[in-house]
Amino acid sequence: MKRKGGRIILVLLAAAALTAGLSQCVFLARYPYFRKLAALNGISLKEARKAWGRPDKTSELIMGMVVEADRENWPKVSALAAEKDLKSEIGTYYYNLANAMQDRLPDRLMDYYQPFERGLFLPVGPSSTPFRIACAGDVWFALGYMPLAERDAMLGLLFSPAHTGPRYLRRLAECNLVSGDSEAASKYLRILLNDPSERDWARERLPGNWRPDYQLRIAEKRNLAPRFDLVHGMDQAQLVLRILLSSNATNKTALDYLLCYDLLTKDLDAFIADYDPSLTASHLYEEAMLIFLAAKGGMTQENFVHYHISEATFNSFNRFVTIYKRDGGNARNLTAEFGKSYWYYFYFAERNEKN
Repeated sequence: MKRKGGRIILVLLAAAALTAGLSQCVFLARYPYFRKLAALNGISLKEARKAWGRPDKTSELIMGMVVEADRENWPKVSALAAEKDLKSEIGTYYYNLANAMQDRLPDRLMDYYQPFERGLFLPVGPSSTPFRIACAGDVWFALGYMPLAERDAMLGLLFSPAHTGPRYLRRLAECNLVSGDSEAASKYLRILLNDPSERDWARERLPGNWRPDYQLRIAEKRNLAPRFDLVHGMDQAQLVLRILLSSNATNKTALDYLLCYDLLTKDLDAFIADYDPSLTASHLYEEAMLIFLAAKGGMTQENFVHYHISEATFNSFNRFVTIYKRDGGNARNLTAEFGKSYWYYFYFAERNEKN
């Protein structure tokens, strides 16, 4: 009788183990990016759940954007963002970054939720979550400003669940390779050499092992770096962008970020000062110029030619103004046709407590 009871217990334990295993497989199938991001942070799934909570469809999409951005797979980041407008600052941040890296930031800006400038640069402060801190430096690395990219990688490493993670060590290594500090870079690379999943990546980046394509990558990043720097606060994104542009006026990504920052904060005077129509173009910039020119009495053919304002954009603006005036500034009859225009954003977007 005891032997039979023992067999029943073994069967029950085996069934429980099988159920747990199946549950784990289902979880991994539903939330693959959660697992991948845990690996990038050097933690187990159990530790990840404790740090970030149980994932859902929204958090899985955002984690997917983070993972694909880490791989610099920008079309995939865009595809994930297109699945659903998450009305999330971090989601918009990666949506904008992916578009910028595909040279279409201004053209796609108004197609998505924009929490003012927080969709371009994630503010980092005492109340920021570790997850947000870990994301904040990606845009600075893309723009070529290594001091802030390195700072945010350091903070990401410090506040990561296990105070480690290949994601941050790789970024720290590359920041120092771009800056020319081989000794500091080698320190991080040696740590990564001890991780079997990162060993090949680290070995290829040791001095003397660079392939031609990687030499080109570092050269391109160094070309974006500023030739001088100024002491600045953590929230002075416009100043940093202008520092980048003063050293390299051909840094189109930095230019579009600066112009979009001006427009998202509705600072048309700054936009006019920063805008050079010979360096970048977009229907977004045309729309913004028409607001400025209409307010300043500059609706002349000469200005239209100089700022590359098309006849179609001009006619659309006239229709917007006609409806706006007819309805006494009410947005009701403008939303369907102009809801994704800069004119609609300029006149109707309002900051809330978060943005």
